[in-house]
Amino acid sequence: MSTNETKTKESQRKQVRYEVSDDCRLRASIMVRSSDAASSGKDWSGTLVDLSSGGAHIQISLLAVAYVGDSCTLTLSHGGVKVPLRGSLAHYVCSSRYSVCGVKFDFFSGPDPVYLNFYKAIVASSTLKGGPTDSDVPDRYREEYRGPGFTKLVVWRDNKPERTLVGFDYTMARYGAALSMAGADMLKNKAAVGFRAAPTEERKAGGPLTAAQEAEARWEFSLAASNLPKAIPPDIRRFLRLVS
Repeated sequence: MSTNETKTKESQRKQVRYEVSDDCRLRASIMVRSSDAASSGKDWSGTLVDLSSGGAHIQISLLAVAYVGDSCTLTLSHGGVKVPLRGSLAHYVCSSRYSVCGVKFDFFSGPDPVYLNFYKAIVASSTLKGGPTDSDVPDRYREEYRGPGFTKLVVWRDNKPERTLVGFDYTMARYGAALSMAGADMLKNKAAVGFRAAPTEERKAGGPLTAAQEAEARWEFSLAASNLPKAIPPDIRRFLRLVS
């Protein structure tokens, strides 16, 4: 094996995989160009396991027959946005219940910009970990969950024994979503969620969004809120899913 081939394989192994939760709203299917006539060209719907900057893992039916090296197209979809990603099978493993396809994307000219929107939303949700908790606002208890960069979820609860969730501020990848005062009516809560541009190294967050940008922000929030890790308390995961 050449030095370049060795470096390529090491690079592939070092790509961080970001988990996609079982109930995430992200939908996935894969079409494999296999030598098996019954499997080739068929679009197999499945469960996405994880994403990386250059690939993904998807669970599909045991009826699918494929081989390492087969070319394939993995299609991701959510909220009316769909992106087909050409690639090849880096590995193919069968268990007693399903098959797992490891896909390496053919990003010859750099990552697909639409894919990056999916990928960044998954990163901004799956990486959240518990941070400081305090009571910096009268009658409110504050919980913080942080991810890489500017990613952060802040949740406020009341100071009563039940610790009812009363608001949140979630900075995701491209946008932020916030609700300052939650009520009992989830439809009203959903309508009251406000959106803003997320901060970057070059600029601070803030500023009004165009209608198109707000639609993108709602799309990102819908995806990220459905992929919160199990380390986040169940009531927070349920609440954000309902208002997204």
